[in-house]
Amino acid sequence: AEVTVDASRITGIRLVNLSSTVSAMYPLAAPSMEHLASQICEKQSLEDITYEDDNKYTSMLLLEAIKSALAKASVLQQ
Repeated sequence: AEVTVDASRITGIRLVNLSSTVSAMYPLAAPSMEHLASQICEKQSLEDITYEDDNKYTSMLLLEAIKSALAKASVLQQ
């Protein structure tokens, strides 16, 4: 996951380097990321994010990747 931030806001979140093989194996990855990204950018938080039961595990993995990217971004901004 790639998270774009400015001085105080999350401005974008997207999947990067998603190969066609990974896309075929995890067809819910891209739509799940879009759904999560829109909520996170609107709320500016990872709290109270919702996702469908049928893509629960994909969404949980993506949220962990987003958390990791945000942790790295906060280190860089200090």
